Amino acid sequence: MEETVITKRNPIVLIRFFIIIEIVAFALYFFGTFLDEYKQLIYDFLSLSGFFSYNAFKFPFLSFLQFLITVYAFLRWYYESYSVRPNSISHQWGVFFRRKKTIPFNKSSKFTVSAGPLGKILQYGTIRVKNKSASESLTIADVSRPQKILEAIKSFLNPPPAFSPPDINRFLSEAEHERLEFKSSFRFDHRTSQVNRNLEKTIMKTISAFLNSKGGHIIIGVDDKRKPVGLTKDYKTLSKENSDSFENHFTNIFNSMIGPEFRDKVNVSFHNFDENEICVVQAIASERPVYLKNDGIEYFYIRTGNATTPLKLSEIENYSRTRFKTLPEKD
Repeated sequence: MEETVITKRNPIVLIRFFIIIEIVAFALYFFGTFLDEYKQLIYDFLSLSGFFSYNAFKFPFLSFLQFLITVYAFLRWYYESYSVRPNSISHQWGVFFRRKKTIPFNKSSKFTVSAGPLGKILQYGTIRVKNKSASESLTIADVSRPQKILEAIKSFLNPPPAFSPPDINRFLSEAEHERLEFKSSFRFDHRTSQVNRNLEKTIMKTISAFLNSKGGHIIIGVDDKRKPVGLTKDYKTLSKENSDSFENHFTNIFNSMIGPEFRDKVNVSFHNFDENEICVVQAIASERPVYLKNDGIEYFYIRTGNATTPLKLSEIENYSRTRFKTLPEKD
C-alpha cells in the first residue's frame, strides 16, 4: 500500500470557476456601459492617448485582464491538493503564498461523503473529516471518486495483516491439526487423472473454516503422508503453466465462493521443496463471519480438531455470539 495518496479537486471546479469569471466579466462590462465618462477619465489618467486610441486600448486591455484571471484560476486549481497519509490528512493551496493545513485522524474520526446532483453524474464529491476536537476538521472538497479516497483512508486505519514467512520444515514435521492441513493438489485429481472442481471447493471450505476459527495453513502439493508431490499437474490444467496463473485462478475461485472482501486475510506463496514447487495458503482469523457460497447456497464452516465442520443455523448464532466478540490472536 502506498504511504501517501494525493488527490486534486475535480476539473469541473476549474470549469465552474471559468463560467463565474465569464458571468462576472459580462456583468461588469454591461455595468460599465453606464460609466463611459469614468472609463474615459481612467484612460486619460493613464496618459495612453498618445499611443492608443480609447477603443484600440479597451479591447486588448480587457482581453489581457481576462487572460490573467484565467491563468490565476488555473494555477490556483493546479497548486491545490489533498494528501492522505497514515494517521493524517493535509490540504495544500495557494499560488503566491503557499498554505497548508494538516489534521490527524484515527478510528474515532467521523467521515461523511456527500455529492450534489452533478457530482453524482460526474462522480465527484466532498469528504468531511471531523475529530472530537472542533478545531480538528477538514473538508476534502470536490474530488473525483470520493469513495476511493475514503477507501484509502480506511486502509490506513485498517492496514492489511502482515503474514509471517511459512516454516515449511516445521509444517511437514507435524500431523494435520486444527490449524494445518495438507492437499496434494488444488484441482487435478490424481486418482482419475483429470480436473475435479470438487477439490477446489474442499480447499475453499477449509479456508473459510480457518477464517471463522483461529486461522491456519493449507499446504498444497503435499499428500496426506506429508510427501511433496508438487504442482506440475495442477499447472498443466491452467491457461499458463506457472504459479501466477495458479494464483489468479485461486483468487477467482476464492472471490466467487468466499468473497473479495476477505482476500486480504489470505496469503498465497510458492516454495521449492525437494525439487517440487508447493503452495502455502495462510489464512488469518476474520473479525466477522465468513460464509461459503456453493451452488447458490451459503454454508458456515469452522475447524474442529483436524476436520472442517459445517454448523447448523442455530449453532451459527451461538458460535458467532462468542467467537466474533474479539479477534483471536494470529498464529
